[in-house]
Amino acid sequence: MKYNLTTFRLPLMAILAAATLGLSACQTTAPVPQPRYIPDIALGEAVALEILPTRTSCDSAAPMQCLQVQKAGSSEVFGIGYNDIKGFSPRTGVRYQIIARPEIDKNTNQATGEWQLDEILMQQPVR
Repeated sequence: MKYNLTTFRLPLMAILAAATLGLSACQTTAPVPQPRYIPDIALGEAVALEILPTRTSCDSAAPMQCLQVQKAGSSEVFGIGYNDIKGFSPRTGVRYQIIARPEIDKNTNQATGEWQLDEILMQQPVR
């Protein structure tokens, strides 16, 4: 049996018309954008931190250096982005003891990763 384009033209046109009609029926109203999320920021409890004199690479979308930080009385070291303690401009090679407060999003009750400096207790150059 020999097939040609005219044999399939009518059924193909009917299928395409039905698909177009079906897809256009899915969208009844114009899409409405989601409202922009605006966090409600509050400062958490003051925390004594020791900022170590060395930096390390951070796991983040953009390459950056992190401060190496320990909470007072803890041996666990964690990273804070180099510019993530507002009001604090640390220098490499200097050990600091500071008091800082984490920023908390009150809507989610989660830390934002940003901190606010309260006080620098000590700074000591390390060689």
